[in-house]
Amino acid sequence: MQSMQSLRYDLRNMRREIAGSQRVQLDQAIRKHLAKLVESLVVTSLAAYWPFDGEPDIMPLCAQLSDDGVDIALPRISSSGKRMEFRDWQPGQILADNRFGIGEPVNAAKKSVADFSLILLPLVAYDPFGNRLGVGGGYYDRYLESARHSSTPLRVGIAYSLQEVKLIEQHDWDIPLHAVVNENGWFTFGQ
Repeated sequence: MQSMQSLRYDLRNMRREIAGSQRVQLDQAIRKHLAKLVESLVVTSLAAYWPFDGEPDIMPLCAQLSDDGVDIALPRISSSGKRMEFRDWQPGQILADNRFGIGEPVNAAKKSVADFSLILLPLVAYDPFGNRLGVGGGYYDRYLESARHSSTPLRVGIAYSLQEVKLIEQHDWDIPLHAVVNENGWFTFGQ
């Protein structure tokens, strides 16, 4: 089995190397499928992410959803650098780059896990069983620990289909996904 570090390196490179016009098409397809999921669930609040390092860009849809009255929040790394929290986000809001170069809300209301009906998670890889491989910081796993055994909020990975792998080795601290959205649709995992 390929090491997690090697897998992260390879898949992040593959994701970054998606050509501009192809990326636009893939991102549009992902947003289309995600919009259908949000509509079918009647989502009123969701936690999203600011795209970084070749991640699918869901922000045009988030802006549209915000305009339609859905509460949107984005992650912010705590000052200690060990925890992540979510803060309210509105289209046009000024973001500050964190130590990783990812835009995050600064002076906005803090949200708890219970505030969301849907959490959209970026990822490096996922497998057919709902296992997710992130960049390795454990931020999402720590944030979601209190909802580990709950079906709410719904945990949905956002990815390109090229990020699917056969199996991701799991640890006790890993929090599985309920579903994934890629350019081919949205797919649930039996939990």
